[in-house]
Amino acid sequence: MSEDFDLAGAYASARSRISGLVSTAGMDEVANCIVPATPAWTVPLLIAHLRGVLADVAAGNLEGSPGEAWTAAQIKRWGDVPLPELFEQWAAESREVEVLLRAGTAGPFSVPLVMDAHAHEQDLRGALGMSGERTGSFYAWAIDILAGRIPDRVAKAGLAPMALVTPIGRFGADDAPVTLTVDEWEYTRVAFGRRSVAQVTALQWAVNGVPVVDSAVVALYAPLLSRFGLATVDLTE
Repeated sequence: MSEDFDLAGAYASARSRISGLVSTAGMDEVANCIVPATPAWTVPLLIAHLRGVLADVAAGNLEGSPGEAWTAAQIKRWGDVPLPELFEQWAAESREVEVLLRAGTAGPFSVPLVMDAHAHEQDLRGALGMSGERTGSFYAWAIDILAGRIPDRVAKAGLAPMALVTPIGRFGADDAPVTLTVDEWEYTRVAFGRRSVAQVTALQWAVNGVPVVDSAVVALYAPLLSRFGLATVDLTE
């Protein structure tokens, strides 16, 4: 699945939807709109980040990515650019990078670039109250990659194996004693750090086939589901 996925098409479609969402809401109206998933940012700053990520990928400026200093530099550079200009610049450079994505020559940040755009699309939807599609090829592709990283994290933590059970398949050993059953959209939100520890532990967990909620065992696994860390407050979408 991951090898056949159209990275360029996925990125272009996410960018187009994001542009459409802001256009529908009104650029003036969103100027001071806080994004709950990234509360330090308004909608314009979220767009500045997206534009900045693409610029850095195009320039090969990946040192420190995707760390806080790397992101802060994007906001500093693009944060004061008016939204219409940001969208114009983003679209123009995106078309150039999409050519590289199709050719497989966009560099090591190709996959994170696409995932970042989709994650922030959902952040934007939450801020504007405009829900969208929560299934489809992107989520099947993303969960295949994201869930594939769990076994190593669990093993390094010295914990018993766990498996992720989703509508599109099971990820992990068939005999894993710990399981989390979750739909693909919700899991991507967890993986992108958009859920709190309390929200993650309240999901559909089981140990040896027995459902558990907020158990001490589950609390050990929850932080391993996101490389970004979990949210400090609940985010309801």
